[in-house]
Order: sequence, then C-alpha cells, then structure tokens
Amino acid sequence: MLKIGRIDYANCTPLFMQLEDKLPGETTAIVHGVPATLNARLAKGEIDICISSSIEFSRHADDYAILPGHCIGSVGPVKSVLLFTNRPVEELAGEQLLVTSESATSVVLLQILLAKRWGLTGCSLQTTSLTWQEALQQSPGLLLIGDRALQAASDRAAVHCYDLGQEWNTLTGLPFVFALWLINRTSAKGKERALTHFSRLLEQARERIEPDAELLAARAPESAWVGVQPLADYWRHAITYQLDAAHLAGLERFYAYAAELGLIPAAPQPVFYPL
Repeated sequence: MLKIGRIDYANCTPLFMQLEDKLPGETTAIVHGVPATLNARLAKGEIDICISSSIEFSRHADDYAILPGHCIGSVGPVKSVLLFTNRPVEELAGEQLLVTSESATSVVLLQILLAKRWGLTGCSLQTTSLTWQEALQQSPGLLLIGDRALQAASDRAAVHCYDLGQEWNTLTGLPFVFALWLINRTSAKGKERALTHFSRLLEQARERIEPDAELLAARAPESAWVGVQPLADYWRHAITYQLDAAHLAGLERFYAYAAELGLIPAAPQPVFYPL
C-alpha cells in the first residue's frame, strides 16, 4: 500500500481532484493533514510520499529523496504566503512577529527576507494559532500561509501585506519552492512500481491544470469562498507545479541562505528518486 500525504490547501486541490479519480484504491491511500503534521508522519515512515515543506529535505537529506519534476512554487507573487503588518516592514526591527505553526519553510523564508531583503535585526518569531484579528492586536506582524492567508487577504487583514514569493523574487530574481514531493526511502522500499505510476499520474494532473483550471475550480470546495475565476487564476498564474532548472536554482539558493544564517546546519545537495 502506497501511502500519500495530502495537504488540504487550495494550491494542492487541482492535483488531488484529478489524482483521486485515477489512483487505484486497493493499492494507494491518501492521508490528509496540515504540513507540520504530515512532515512528522513522513519522518516516521507512516506515509511514503508527501507534498512536504521544502525545508524538510534539509533536515532529512539522508532519509529522503525528491520526486523529480514536481513542486509547489511561484515565480513572483504566490498570493498565499503573506506577511501582514500594521506598519511598514522596514520599521519592525527588534519586534516580535507572530507566525503560523503550519509551515516551517515559510518561517525560514521570512527570516531570510528579514535579514537579506529588509536588513532587519533583532526580530523574534513566535508561533501562534490566534485568528488574524487577535494576532494583529498583539503583534505588529503576522505570517499566514495557505487558505488562511488567502482568506485574510480577502478580508484586508492589515494596512500592509507582503507577498513572500514576490519578495524572494525581488531579492534573488529566482522562483521559490515552497514544497517538494518527498519520499521516505525506507518506508517506500518495494513500492517502486507504485511510485513510478504515481509520478506519471501526477505529471498528467499537472499538465491539465492550465487548460482545465475553470472546470476544476467549479468543482472545488474552495470556490465557495474564493470564487471560481479567482481560484482558477490562482492556480494558473500564482502557483507553479514544475520543478525545472530555475526552480531548482531557487531551492539551492534558499538552502544556501538558510545555512549562511544558521537556520539549518548545512545546505543539502538535492537527491532525486530514480524513476
């Protein structure tokens, strides 16, 4: 049984809507969860493959392999990884900022941007599960990701809103890779054929997003609060799903900066699963 982790965020919906129609139920199982939960389950071998926070590979490089060709990324604005602030970010030196507990990658990205994009020192980060309204009463800044970020943006949560995908692109000129399809090499032993089949289905699903975005969005539960056309535009223009050479360069730069700032022990060399 190939166990596949699914993040229940709008950026993954167009992939899994298609995959769930085609994956053989007798040999595959989909496990739902937020990134932090699925990361932990992947590390324990409770799932075999997961669309997982890209920083997780740096923490388990000896245990994981990357499914080649696939990611969740952006080239410029990503629309769903957002820093909301009550005053310009350049004025936040020394402040405590609140961050989501759902994604370690975005938190590390924020730390890089604070240092290298805005030149800020002395900022501390504290995880929170407060609503954005409560959080922004306690702190001048709040990082949200995924559906919560999309919803807060539509509610105009704060005076200032910084898209971390855009800020990274401004800093580096490169795409950013928020998530990778990571494989636990131990738990996936003996499941090579199933992984190869999954990779083919995933590629087919990825290639259908652009032409079928409106059709998929009309069936997606998120359309109830985003709207069909905005959801289709989000998939088509904000999110990128292919791990190409430019995205890989962005990923390697991310790891290099994280290592330079002491946020990870060392920058790992990407290791890809042989298909």
